[in-house]
Amino acid sequence: MYKKILVLLTIPLILLMCMTIENIFHPENPQVNSEIEIVVDLKLVAENDNNTKMIFAVLAPKAWNIAENSNLTFTTTGYTKGDVVNEPLTVVPASDNEPTTALPWSSALQKEIGLMDNLGPVEWVVFESQTTFIITDEDEKLITAKVNIKLQTGPDNIKLFMGYFFTGKDKGLHSEYYKGNAKSKVITVLGGSNPLIDFTTAPLTSTVPATFGFGDLFAVNFETKTQVLETELHGANKVYMLGKVIYEDGTESELIDITNDKTLMTKIGNTTWQKYIYVDDYFNLPADAEIESVHIYFANEDKSIIVKDTSGEDFIVKQNCN
Repeated sequence: MYKKILVLLTIPLILLMCMTIENIFHPENPQVNSEIEIVVDLKLVAENDNNTKMIFAVLAPKAWNIAENSNLTFTTTGYTKGDVVNEPLTVVPASDNEPTTALPWSSALQKEIGLMDNLGPVEWVVFESQTTFIITDEDEKLITAKVNIKLQTGPDNIKLFMGYFFTGKDKGLHSEYYKGNAKSKVITVLGGSNPLIDFTTAPLTSTVPATFGFGDLFAVNFETKTQVLETELHGANKVYMLGKVIYEDGTESELIDITNDKTLMTKIGNTTWQKYIYVDDYFNLPADAEIESVHIYFANEDKSIIVKDTSGEDFIVKQNCN
């Protein structure tokens, strides 16, 4: 009797592990504006009979648009009905809903799994196999698979948690089948001209509003402390915003590096300082200035403490009129 009870209790644990991501292989030195190749190893242990296409999803920066700029292929080993070799995975049609939430697949993954701790604009892009796999637990003891992902990176230096997900299309996000099927791994893409954009940590700077032009009045917010980083200005009585403008021809404006009433920021929270500016006025620019970007850093009153971004470079503010 006790043995029967034990078996019944362990069945859900087996189901949780029936489809898993085993390994994720990222390139050693991925570069901007380049095709990179990622390999993901999968395992399926057949504990139930099932006929289904396979779903494989990738979480990546929205700017990479991997729905259009990627090529995924799927190879299996151990499938007794006939292994597939380099079978293309195609984007799931937008009209197809995930069965347990009745939401589009990408929306369902964001709702149930989230964005894998990324703090920047990322998206789930969901692909499916062409083959409908006929799984019978009497025949299929262990199927392994390899997904080869070729995708095009964007122009920016970026660090993020790339996410991956694997399930059967018919079961979707059913709790007995999908838990444990989502995994992430950090990737850092370099070679661009911009300071590193880090989706894995909360940004120290932001603007209000997020969308603005350099002719508009806008605010720069500075966080002295985030969940994972505390700057030397945390706890300072006064914080000043200093910096310069880079013109479109590559030349620079005069550096504003005086701590006075003009550059003093306003404390609006326990860790947040804010400064509203008109760029032309703040940096004493000529009326016909053509601005490419604003470079800023933060200091205490005597400038004994200077805070720049984590790379040691100025924070860069660019207009966003979208």
